[in-house]
Amino acid sequence: MNRKILYGYQIQDGKLVLQPQEAEVVKRIFSIYLEGTYQWKIADILNDDGVLYSQERPQWTMHRVGYILKNPRYMGADGYPAIIDVMTFQTAQEIIQKRKKTVRRSDRPALRYREKLRCGKCGGPLKRRFSGRKRKDTLYLQCEGCGVRTEIKDADFLAEVERQTAAHTPSEQPSTAYEPSADAVRLTNAINRGLERPDQPEEIVKLILQGVSARYDCFSQEANPIDIHGERAIQYITVSADNAVTVTFKG
Repeated sequence: MNRKILYGYQIQDGKLVLQPQEAEVVKRIFSIYLEGTYQWKIADILNDDGVLYSQERPQWTMHRVGYILKNPRYMGADGYPAIIDVMTFQTAQEIIQKRKKTVRRSDRPALRYREKLRCGKCGGPLKRRFSGRKRKDTLYLQCEGCGVRTEIKDADFLAEVERQTAAHTPSEQPSTAYEPSADAVRLTNAINRGLERPDQPEEIVKLILQGVSARYDCFSQEANPIDIHGERAIQYITVSADNAVTVTFKG
């Protein structure tokens, strides 16, 4: 982290002592974290207030905040002067572990497609990039191949995936006739209504996947050689730097 001494401390007369201003920042980080503020938001608050992490790396990130929250030296371990008490540190660890479990259970709908994302420039895999200023409703992506970065709102991404999925049916085969069922029509209408008010993305993505399955069910098994439903019908999705989304289907 380009710091020779742990944040919050300094060497004085050959001894490790508190750095008063930084020690207050450490106390503040623990305090607002225990109030329910997320690590990325704490980083934003410190940056907005002009608090420097270090001269070499002035910006706070969620990882630097997390490093402080998880470091037992701040409660006096390894001979460091204590900045926060043991109870405060242990409470912070409990919150960290609880949030880890919560994140796994409530994985965002758009992230179901993360293994299928490709770069619109070179075709390389797109991976999520993390930032202290990231929004919960936005995908922040970077290509592993050419390094191109992009960001797109979950709702915009899901809407475009649905639009292209709705347009793609096995009816492209000359011998196949497509007649939407009442269930397929109902789901399509429900999806369109939901996309106009994308405040519940989890419900929208459920409808999208149900809609894909319903449309494929409108074809007989003989006429439809693609025995794939939901997001499994998608081979990969390219996202360009200007947020153009292109869905490529299997078969």
